[in-house]
Amino acid sequence: MMDFKDITVKIKEEKDSSGVYELSPLPRGYGNTLANSLRRVLLSSLPGGGITQVKIAGIDHEYSTLPGIKEDVLEILMNLKTLNFKMETEEPQICKLNYKGEGVVKGSDIKLTGGIEVMNPDQVIATLTDKSSELDIELQIERGVGYKEVKKDERKEKGVIQLDADFSPVLNVTYEVLQARKGQQMNLDSVFFTITTDGSITPVDALLKASEILQDFAGKVMIALGVPIDEVKQKAEEARTAEEKEEEGDSGDELDNWKIEDLQLSKRSKTGLLSGGYKTIGDLRGVTRAELLGLPGFGNKSFNEIYELLKEYNIEIDGE
Repeated sequence: MMDFKDITVKIKEEKDSSGVYELSPLPRGYGNTLANSLRRVLLSSLPGGGITQVKIAGIDHEYSTLPGIKEDVLEILMNLKTLNFKMETEEPQICKLNYKGEGVVKGSDIKLTGGIEVMNPDQVIATLTDKSSELDIELQIERGVGYKEVKKDERKEKGVIQLDADFSPVLNVTYEVLQARKGQQMNLDSVFFTITTDGSITPVDALLKASEILQDFAGKVMIALGVPIDEVKQKAEEARTAEEKEEEGDSGDELDNWKIEDLQLSKRSKTGLLSGGYKTIGDLRGVTRAELLGLPGFGNKSFNEIYELLKEYNIEIDGE
């Protein structure tokens, strides 16, 4: 089995609060194993902020209507539940929303306390249709993890409506497992993650946090099986050190020593490179387009084949 220290994460695309990341190479079968575990943690175990209860002036329960407001109370509550918050404080916060006269009430109209930011301020809460209309709401915003469901026996004082809350800052996660290779190893997996968040955390930080949670959980399993805590910490530190060395390019020598004759190239391309004195991938570092096209029997088709292969290993060919 391949050593897990060889795994790399490549940022394929990042835009606003969405990103695409490639994790590879993985031993065959580990693509789905790792991807499914990370996806579950991403969607269920990262902290975020949400509204857990409201008190709307003029109503006693959710099955009510308010004069001069297009939406009934149930619709208003549903709109409030779609608001996402970034919270710096662990303690529940009470925030106010007071809107008078005609207009569309949005998340940006909530008067937030320090340490709280609404991530989708353009989310519509209600529509006031009369100049004398008024919407007065007191909201409790909490920081939590996962999904919090209200129990019927938890109802508090009259007029206070408790809400189910989905605290997850990750809105969507999809992945695709494809075949990968490293040198001549073809039976490997590559995972492409597409992660979308509410903006309170970046997609790459969400992926990092989910990975830390899985690592911590695995460490707890080892401790439960009798492995000393110090040994678990040492293994985690050794893994981090190996990753840092990988990022610094310590694996470059291994890549440079790969032989041309062992690469997945056409016979014509291999012959052209070998006749030109290029025996290993390391020999191709710094090579130019003109030098390759000057090789015997080496045309644009062979050049494109070499170019795409080296691109996989982050080796650029000079265009001159």
